[in-house]
Amino acid sequence: MSVKRSTIVVVSMLCAALFAGRAPAEPVAATPSGADDAAATIATADRTRALRFWLMDTVPTGYRVRDGRILTAAGREVQLRGINMPGFNADILMPQYLWTMNWKAQIQQVKDLGFNAVRVPFVPDTLYSATAGYFDPALNPEFVGKTPLQILDLWLAEVERQDLYFVLDFHSVSKKRLYNTWYTADTSLTYDGQPYTEERWLRDLDVVARRYQKHAHFIGIDLYNEPTGEVRWGPGDALAYKTENDWKRAAERAAGVVLYANPRLLVFVEGISGNYDGVERGDVAINYGENLRPQSYLPLEIPDSKLVFAPHSYGPDVYMKPGFSRRGFPQNLGGDWELLFGQFHPAHAMVIGEFGGRYGSGSGGQKDVVWQNAFVDYLISKNIRGGFYWCYAPNSADTGGVLDDKLRVRKDKIVLLKRLWGQ
Repeated sequence: MSVKRSTIVVVSMLCAALFAGRAPAEPVAATPSGADDAAATIATADRTRALRFWLMDTVPTGYRVRDGRILTAAGREVQLRGINMPGFNADILMPQYLWTMNWKAQIQQVKDLGFNAVRVPFVPDTLYSATAGYFDPALNPEFVGKTPLQILDLWLAEVERQDLYFVLDFHSVSKKRLYNTWYTADTSLTYDGQPYTEERWLRDLDVVARRYQKHAHFIGIDLYNEPTGEVRWGPGDALAYKTENDWKRAAERAAGVVLYANPRLLVFVEGISGNYDGVERGDVAINYGENLRPQSYLPLEIPDSKLVFAPHSYGPDVYMKPGFSRRGFPQNLGGDWELLFGQFHPAHAMVIGEFGGRYGSGSGGQKDVVWQNAFVDYLISKNIRGGFYWCYAPNSADTGGVLDDKLRVRKDKIVLLKRLWGQ
């Protein structure tokens, strides 16, 4: 046996040992009573993380990243032509507009419009609440009497059946509002009136990573949506740094849990807001989730073969940055995009997790059209051809959707996206 073959055999044996007991299983009930088992899982994931991450870069499993490209296990490149499908993260804890639309028809329409992937925001309430919001039972009889989690099961099974990739996005600690951190002591926000701890976050990432592992198009988990405010990337801010708010530390730990639970997945990581560490420039306006600059000097210890950066960027309909009103707009935007996230591609995979706007009918008027066109131009120039547009349904206040208020397709938005996709 050659030395190379011996090395492969040894590494394969190590992989088998480290991932023992994590083979695909039937979906498990997501209930708080599973917390004790999850605690043991998290402890094992923490203890073995460094070796498992090394093995994953040595012998990649499932979906992987190479030269900034996302590949299937067979080595076929995946371009994520994605749309965000919020609803499971909202008070209704299920897809939007099912009071007037059929759920399978929505998924089919997404596919017919040219999308091949969906990003699905969820919250802990999705996993543990007993009831969902209002929908038309005549149009959606399959959901009658179902919990939000059971509805999510059915919905993702249909997404899988229609050959759409999906990313599960841990959107907030609560259905009531977005939240800066992946934990909270504010019991008025949580599904059970108890503090939502980092350990509970890790438990719930483990739950969804395992629950849907039989779906071949389950490509990854976005670890936490738009960490911001008091969140820092590493300990550089002497005035405000707290270990519990360190996104680098938390993301590495969460990646360990997700990849222990389901080694086939990719891990999607968003940026933060300002790091205030004296290293990065402080004169650049930042969207939530947009700032990946600390990666250049405090890189994540997550396998490159499993890591996808997923920054968010929005124009004047959502956040009016000072640069939008300066001379030279929109030509002045590319430098900031390059600084905030573009510099890391193609060394790393880059998929825009959220971008969009009302595209001419919002508060930014035509300036938002100019911004979106310029953003797509920049992405094309960088060969970043994947992303998840925000969003499908029209009731996102500052962005609208690819459907208008009368549920007609916004053809102008689809034309924009197809230009990004190279179609």
